[in-house]
Amino acid sequence: MDITSELIWVQCGSCPATSCLRYTPLDTTTFMPDLSRYVGCDTQYCQMVVPGVQPKCNSQYPACRYELDFYAADAIKPTWYTSGYLANETFNFDTASVAGIVFGCSDDITLPDLAGSSGFLGFNRGALSVVTQLQITSFSYFIAPDDTGYNFVSWNWDEDGAPAAVGSRPKSQSTPLLAPTANQNPYYYVKLTGLLVDGQPLTSIPAGTFDAQADGSGGVYMSTTLPVTYLKEAAYNALRRELVSKIQSQGVIPVDSPGDLYHLCFLTQYFANAKVPTLALVFDGADATMELTVNNYFFDLPDGQTCMSILPSTDVSVLGSLLQAGKTMTYYIHGGQLMFQTAAGVPAQPPVPLIATLLVAWGLGLQTLL
Repeated sequence: MDITSELIWVQCGSCPATSCLRYTPLDTTTFMPDLSRYVGCDTQYCQMVVPGVQPKCNSQYPACRYELDFYAADAIKPTWYTSGYLANETFNFDTASVAGIVFGCSDDITLPDLAGSSGFLGFNRGALSVVTQLQITSFSYFIAPDDTGYNFVSWNWDEDGAPAAVGSRPKSQSTPLLAPTANQNPYYYVKLTGLLVDGQPLTSIPAGTFDAQADGSGGVYMSTTLPVTYLKEAAYNALRRELVSKIQSQGVIPVDSPGDLYHLCFLTQYFANAKVPTLALVFDGADATMELTVNNYFFDLPDGQTCMSILPSTDVSVLGSLLQAGKTMTYYIHGGQLMFQTAAGVPAQPPVPLIATLLVAWGLGLQTLL
């Protein structure tokens, strides 16, 4: 599940083991469409994914081809990609069948293994996303804070999309979902108004740090595929100074990281005995404060270091999956609200795997369709 991408894509039968990474065993049946299932180059769907002329299209090969690039953190050029052609087929969801779903049939994949998954479900606001094609009114997901818990994703398409009153759901808060402007990507933007450290506002963060700009830059959006969180530099610097000051006052000093100046790390053996300052995110809305646990913003590395999973950004701020772990996140599309609920109030859900790339610690970055 990827709430920042649009395309639904899966590994298809034309992806041989010799030319691309296979997510499924060789003896597993995979989709292989006939010509009637191809989406043509001259269709509106093709233009949505690949605007302009399709150079590889001809009468013998009419299928619309795409390439989806993935960037490692801080990479300038694409690190991995998947490519293929658009097709349509009937999708089955529990007891419901939906005909004519447009999706990507990938026949070339270089992405690393994603815990056994065979593709992505794009959940952003774009025209070809699951949300738009199924006319989903709300969806929820839960990312387990450790490997022992269940992740889940669920959605509704037969409601009016209005959220229940916050007071009727224990330990839950809500904030408005901001509609993206014409210059922004079709993501789920929220208004972050500030940070609390040990319950006190970080007043050194300049006003307007998290605001979106007219040219589409800035702002704050949610992500399920970026494990780490990116904060605008002014906010990151203020947070880092405060955390270092409070932790260092206990005799625990940061570890020098040559060539990696942005990662704030400590030796785990000393950090484990420190009183780590609490952190909370303050959103627009009445009492819309997301209280975090230490594991939401620090994590242990195998080399004996514990590092902060928040990094600086020169542009947009992104709230990653580690930050959201342990909370049920519910997006009311039509109601325009994001509701977050602590683990103690998580409703019972079936153990449906959620494709959240927590295994690649500094993970997948922004994606672009070419």
